[in-house]
Amino acid sequence: MDRHPAHANRTGLILLGIVLLGVGGAGLARGAGLFGDETTRVFSSDVRSFADDNAWFWPAIAAVTVVLALLGLLWLIGQIRTRRIPELAMEPDPDGGRTSLSAKAVTGALQREIEEYPGVRRARARLLGSSRDPELRLNVTYGHRADPADLRRRIQEEGVPRLCAALERDTIPTVVRLRLVPKDEPTTVV
Repeated sequence: MDRHPAHANRTGLILLGIVLLGVGGAGLARGAGLFGDETTRVFSSDVRSFADDNAWFWPAIAAVTVVLALLGLLWLIGQIRTRRIPELAMEPDPDGGRTSLSAKAVTGALQREIEEYPGVRRARARLLGSSRDPELRLNVTYGHRADPADLRRRIQEEGVPRLCAALERDTIPTVVRLRLVPKDEPTTVV
């Protein structure tokens, strides 16, 4: 999953928001007379007379602005929300009760197992998607002593199959990212 477009999207929107906030604040300050007593007309006389003749004009402008603000807020919430799964439903039969398993517990066990492999400094696992069709994202940081081919093989033949067995699934789509850490870089636990 390439996060560059999402990062650029958020950065551009933050900058646009800052510019619009500054322009809006300057307009509000000017309207309040904080820049002096001179008044500059924003609208032409035709627009002002149209607004004066139609009582619905300013409430309609306010309603459109509120709708746009709410749409923008919903879009922003959608940008922040993740696809991370909080728990997995283990019992497919609703008549038999509800059995769920914490996704954090499952991924934590997988992380601890992989961190015990020779040369691994840190592992981070996340389950994304839905409880019915989970996907595994695994980031593994390793040192120079680790063999990346052997590390990949162990993850593929030992770690992921154990996760599949724990979740009672044949397979789970998995993305593994291996990252070599330079010798002098300290290991940080997050």
